[in-house]
Amino acid sequence: MNCVESDVICDVSYVSVRDGTRIAYVSYRPKVGRHPTVFIYNPYRGCAIPFEDAKPLLDAGYAFVGANWPATGCSEGIVDHWSPNRLVGAYGADIVEWIAQQCWSDGNVGMVGYSYTGASHFWVAAEKPPALKAIIPAALADGYETMCYLGGMLQPSLATWEQYANNYHAVGMNWRMARGDTECAKIRGSDRQVVKNHNFGEMQEHKFKDAWWDSIDLTRLEVLGDIDVPTMIIGAWQDEWGCAGLEGARIFSRMKNLAHKRLLMTNGDHRTTDFWKGYPFLRAEQIRFLDRWVRGIRNGIEDEPDVKVFWEVCAVDGDRKKPIIGWTTFHATWPEPAVQRRPYFLTADGELSTEQTASAPKEGVRSYLYPTGVELTGSDQQFALLPYTYGVLNYRTAPAVEDMTLLGNPEIFLFLSIDSGDDADLAITLKDVGPDSVLFLQTGLHRVSFQEIDEAHTYSEEVLHTFARTEKLEPKKIYEARMSLLSPFAHVIRKGHSLELTIGAPNPIPHHLISSIPAGTVSVNRIHHSETHPSRIMLPILPGAVAQAPEPTNGILFNQPSRTGSKFIAGGLEAVDDLY
Repeated sequence: MNCVESDVICDVSYVSVRDGTRIAYVSYRPKVGRHPTVFIYNPYRGCAIPFEDAKPLLDAGYAFVGANWPATGCSEGIVDHWSPNRLVGAYGADIVEWIAQQCWSDGNVGMVGYSYTGASHFWVAAEKPPALKAIIPAALADGYETMCYLGGMLQPSLATWEQYANNYHAVGMNWRMARGDTECAKIRGSDRQVVKNHNFGEMQEHKFKDAWWDSIDLTRLEVLGDIDVPTMIIGAWQDEWGCAGLEGARIFSRMKNLAHKRLLMTNGDHRTTDFWKGYPFLRAEQIRFLDRWVRGIRNGIEDEPDVKVFWEVCAVDGDRKKPIIGWTTFHATWPEPAVQRRPYFLTADGELSTEQTASAPKEGVRSYLYPTGVELTGSDQQFALLPYTYGVLNYRTAPAVEDMTLLGNPEIFLFLSIDSGDDADLAITLKDVGPDSVLFLQTGLHRVSFQEIDEAHTYSEEVLHTFARTEKLEPKKIYEARMSLLSPFAHVIRKGHSLELTIGAPNPIPHHLISSIPAGTVSVNRIHHSETHPSRIMLPILPGAVAQAPEPTNGILFNQPSRTGSKFIAGGLEAVDDLY
């Protein structure tokens, strides 16, 4: 089908939910017949989505409804803050049932969307509206440690989010007014639309993971355990909005009893998973899932393994609409049971070694000047600027004698001491080093004073801290810092290439959203390497797997900057003689 705007009916109106609050919506539907419906629900301009955005779903045979959360856009509502929660879910469930009752609906509703749009799916599905048949949330990162306090570090760039949302609201209001909505201007800023607290202010006030964070945490079993509709989760390993890959995998792993669930993972940035702006092959996967569970078409998708991984997706000319998939693999579950987690030990001479050595030069201590070394990963131009040599420590494997395939999230154990102050932040970067190039793979963040591990929720793919309290560090005392990276990833270290790990400080300036003001003070920090203090990284290696496509050229993997050159620079203060 190839719909044009004159083929459909567009309604710009309001629906009253359970307590009389009016939620703004827009709908598009064919002029005749009853149709399954796709529902978009968010705090941006859900109620003012233009025909061009609805068209791909109309062409696929669906009606379309978009709505704004309470107290956002042109929707009424009195809320404490703009975070998805039970109230957002309850109102969304009412809209789902309202859709099912319309004369143009066949009673079957599905949801698609990424970021906060996707987060709302879980809250709606947890209310169990009978008409909701499937959800496809993507790019999920909305919790304490997955977006707001990465590794325990507050992300300043989130202060700009509310202005971003307000800009969307203004655009949406103008769009609706141009289509005859006379209510929106009266609702905006009135006592019918009240937000009591600013999101960023709430985040700053709740600097530890407390009951407030629990109230908006969709990954809790109290939320996920109530979901019984088919669910497809999509994530990108290098999503710049935090731990989207990690959160998606976490949710998939916790939904143990859900009969029909899928996890799709790819390299890429936040928007690569978006139905509209992302990779076309991911849109096709979403249509297939909707067709099976919302339209009831038996297309075989339920017979495929639950997990599908897209490797080395290249963006031709930087265009998400022209991706080239390196190859795909299917897996029965996540994490992949065949993955072997092998230790690579950090050594005092800058190696990543499979052997733990108890004598010099492998055993010893390396030091760096904190917090002066920052590796920028926001773009090729930033990545080309090497960090201050004496503010980082680099470790590198020997060149691989055969392809080494990594699938999952490494676990890192660092034995660290500080000379001054009472805290330290760790920023870890993993890179693939080729004969004449360096490619960014993934990063990790951890505030060392968050020592307590949430053992109940920590597993091979994720070291989760409680974030309930900090334990200030004592100078000269050696601490074990245990952490994961921000998200898992899939990558092949090809024959002749090396893996490099860099230890430094977080970037205080949000060049690429992720940033943090480093904790503690200027200090000489030390990493210890010995049998007693075996600093190491546990790599998730998939035995026997090899690259199935040529190595991508530099600059065509979204959010994976690269630079030329491959000379090893150990870094650290042990090399300070080179300065003078």
